[in-house]
Amino acid sequence: MTTTDHLAWRTSTYSGDGEKCVEVAPTADGVVIRHSKQPTAGTISFPHPTWATFLHDTRTDTPGTNGIATLTPTGTDTLVRSLHTDVELRFDAAEWSAFRAGTTNGEFDFPHHPHLTATST
Repeated sequence: MTTTDHLAWRTSTYSGDGEKCVEVAPTADGVVIRHSKQPTAGTISFPHPTWATFLHDTRTDTPGTNGIATLTPTGTDTLVRSLHTDVELRFDAAEWSAFRAGTTNGEFDFPHHPHLTATST
């Protein structure tokens, strides 16, 4: 069992069944993302300040100004590539569209709070 197994993962309400999307989990230090269909492919962790920048990059289709991961269109897919590890997460058009809609709607705007608990009990 890994530490990510205990996180409160969520997907966008726009993702339909919630099984084909970017999964996001707030932590005390920031936010972690992974692919819901491939959770063992790895995660990318964003400290709180860079998470806000990543959401902005996502909303505006900016390739990556957050210093943690790049966003690269690949055909109709979007590749989220960590700048610090070898993790690459590929999302198809529907998955990325659902995530973008959720970010635009503020679903992943986690306020930085020192007592935030993201683990399930």
